[in-house]
Amino acid sequence: MNAIALSNHSSKNTRDRAISPDGVIRLALNHPPPVPDVFNPIVSEALNRVLAKSPPVELMATHRWMGSEEDRQQGAAFVARRLGEIPSPDRIIVTHSIQAAVHMLLPSIAGNGRSLAIEELSYPPVRSFAARYGIRVVNVAIDGDGLNPNAFEQVCRREKPAALYLLSTFQNPTTVTMSVGRRQEIAAVARRHQVQLIEDDVYSLLAASPPPPISAFVPELSWYLLGTAKSFSAGLKLAFVVAPNGAGAARAFWPGVRATYWMASPVSAALMTELISTGEDLQILAAVKVELAARHQLVVNGLRGKPLASDPGCLHVWMPLKGLSSNRIAAAIFKHGVQVAASASYARDGFIPPDAIRIGIGNPETRSVLEQAISRIRRALS
Repeated sequence: MNAIALSNHSSKNTRDRAISPDGVIRLALNHPPPVPDVFNPIVSEALNRVLAKSPPVELMATHRWMGSEEDRQQGAAFVARRLGEIPSPDRIIVTHSIQAAVHMLLPSIAGNGRSLAIEELSYPPVRSFAARYGIRVVNVAIDGDGLNPNAFEQVCRREKPAALYLLSTFQNPTTVTMSVGRRQEIAAVARRHQVQLIEDDVYSLLAASPPPPISAFVPELSWYLLGTAKSFSAGLKLAFVVAPNGAGAARAFWPGVRATYWMASPVSAALMTELISTGEDLQILAAVKVELAARHQLVVNGLRGKPLASDPGCLHVWMPLKGLSSNRIAAAIFKHGVQVAASASYARDGFIPPDAIRIGIGNPETRSVLEQAISRIRRALS
């Protein structure tokens, strides 16, 4: 299948999903690009098979709890592609999303007055979740290879955090993928200070050859998170959590916790289980990778001469701004009808990050809308 065929699809919608009612092209969102020619037939047939096995009234009769036995077995096979070995199914929790998993893990791991370490530029909702539970956030410096292990060591000695949350592959927002050596260093620091890891690996499925997760080097302390919303489809929200052990999984999620918002939709769980069991999830991923690579080339060509951190498998590009205010540049681009994210939105209050903007390239349904947006960005920058 070639890249052009993937994006030249017909749609009943008159407006691209990335275009707001007032005409702004929203590139601040980080959705995977749609690949309907591949996604639609595979998912339609898979859903038919799911419903043939379980009538709707049975499939949706109750919660999926931590996932059915089959869900956990297929989830173990799914994460094994990244971890290098199949974890015991009793360590697997099937959740609604990575956000829901983090919501559950923070009070369980870092509650009772303990702190959470986090990259100084990171996924913004995690700071909000920590604040909601009264968990103090400690920032750790990053460099060109991701989280700085010396800075992490100092934070561990000084602050004694209960856990570290981080993205090791296609870091959000900088796009950095940590080297294997750096991952081993972070694992060693965590083990030395007995700091638990919450490793968000949501972007790794789109990488050409991602290194093993940090969790593979320190499994006894790691809560490994691998979701689907950033690689298959934004609406197919599902995440697999790999706990350090079965007892930890039960303690953090079920039966001791009575919250239900984290539980996976039965239909999504059954669908993903079916796709993994047949290997059809890999066909969808392959199509998304082809489309994403083509979009990266479009962006690189459209912004030629501009400094860009770009990888064909990443859902966004990161543009450093030398001597320019990221907030001002983002505002100027918005005046040209495109929404991007400024670096300040990924930092804590009081920390002045390097000026840069993040441009999400997967949200437009078609390349033509992305091309239009990139043209507007170039005009704004000039």
